[in-house]
Amino acid sequence: MFKTSHERIAAAIQGQWSERPPFALITSLYGARLTGCETQKYYRSSERYAEGQKAVVRLTDPDILTGPFALPLEAEAFGCELVFLSDNPPNIRKPAIRSIADVSALEPPDIDSAPSIVYMRESIRRLVQDLGHEKPICGVITSPVDLPALILGIDLWIETLISDEPLAQDLLAMTSGYFVSYANALFRDGASFLAIPSLFTHPSILFPDHVHRIILPTLHRAFKAVSGPIVFHHGGNPLVPYLQKYMDLPNVAGFALDHRDDLDRARSILGPGRLILGNLNGPTLSSLPLDRILGRVDGILENRADDLRFIFLTAAADIPFNTPVETLKAIAERIRSWQRKGQT
Repeated sequence: MFKTSHERIAAAIQGQWSERPPFALITSLYGARLTGCETQKYYRSSERYAEGQKAVVRLTDPDILTGPFALPLEAEAFGCELVFLSDNPPNIRKPAIRSIADVSALEPPDIDSAPSIVYMRESIRRLVQDLGHEKPICGVITSPVDLPALILGIDLWIETLISDEPLAQDLLAMTSGYFVSYANALFRDGASFLAIPSLFTHPSILFPDHVHRIILPTLHRAFKAVSGPIVFHHGGNPLVPYLQKYMDLPNVAGFALDHRDDLDRARSILGPGRLILGNLNGPTLSSLPLDRILGRVDGILENRADDLRFIFLTAAADIPFNTPVETLKAIAERIRSWQRKGQT
């Protein structure tokens, strides 16, 4: 029987039997609620962030903790203006540039001095120092092919990709260089693995030709240069219909699936050797009745009862600020009390 989170995660990676699957709830934001911290302070002070995650551990005792799930902070480092909301992570108020003519002037931030990057790195270091002996720590980082959409805005990025492909390629080369530097810095800071939400890899958003010729080769080069394991996160879209497109990306240890994804189909596509993470719909936990939520939890656990390379994870972005504490506690207790039948 595995008694620690590190042991459970190692067992899942290696496909070894454990009494239950490891689990994680996306509670990056929720730590602010548990500690009564204003979000503007929470997403500026690594000390406040770590305090929030310690409160999460006291409430749910998950097997994985994440650094700040606040991708707009990376956009801020490129010059975007943010807005801080009372019950959400920061969002982008104004992109860094307004026209294609300004794209070539963009420069990557210094990952050792840009305040928002320093905050996220210090948050990882504090979590590793305070809780890393108990829990694997996951860093959350923007995909190099999603960064242009954050920095420019979605419409301008797609316009650039369509109307000036050489300029788009130059921008992707710049964001990829930044991505590799930042990703490897997070591993040096102590992150066990990185979760990378990837929305702008999806053929429903970009032309399939662009995905095939530009986006996937960019990701392949960037991921190959990363010095640790990656979890490819669905980014808000169903992943399974396009899963085969991403299977050959380097250093990808597992795939975090959308709540609409079929777990059986995902396993049949991936084969037995990759981690599957998923797929309770996190953003709905504030509004659904508890019995319905727990029914979904039970369904996921039973579906993956024989899948040793499975980690229970909430899908999509942060669990909402106003989710009842009792709901998260009940989910965690249901998972911890669940038992696989026999040892294989």
